[in-house]
Amino acid sequence: MQTVVIADASPLIALARLQHLHLLKALFHEVIITNTVQSEILKGGAFSDLAELEQAIKAGWLQVLMLEMPAITDDFNASVEGLDAGEASSIRWAAHLKQQQQAVLLVIDESKGRAVARRLSLDLIGSAGVLALAKRSGLIPSVQPLLEQLQKSGYILSDAVVKAALQLAGE
Repeated sequence: MQTVVIADASPLIALARLQHLHLLKALFHEVIITNTVQSEILKGGAFSDLAELEQAIKAGWLQVLMLEMPAITDDFNASVEGLDAGEASSIRWAAHLKQQQQAVLLVIDESKGRAVARRLSLDLIGSAGVLALAKRSGLIPSVQPLLEQLQKSGYILSDAVVKAALQLAGE
């Protein structure tokens, strides 16, 4: 069974900022985003690497899911309260697909969203994890300079996340 990879906006923005969005394609071949995430990226995108994200969508490997949101229980709605709409939609689709017995990997960075995904027993990875996986796959030579570049650009990564990614990457 092929794993469906669903991404939230933040990791896409982080990887585009590093000019390494292509790593998602190299690692997973296809990545799905919800139309809510697409709107967050394209309509709210006042960042310099928007063109790379637009190109990935046009190329078709970053696929936009244009379906109605699946109905989920009130308990689910309460669990995503306080998350932004893109995170909630990504988690909702991942949870829905998991209920359908589909293998799913959620690409998400924000700690609140990751906590909700863990409570729902979803498999997840963040930007730093993608970089570590790319290093282990021989796609990049080193993770540390990229993590430092992200942090210098204002992207927030906790010391624990950096340490875990470096350990996973063997650095």
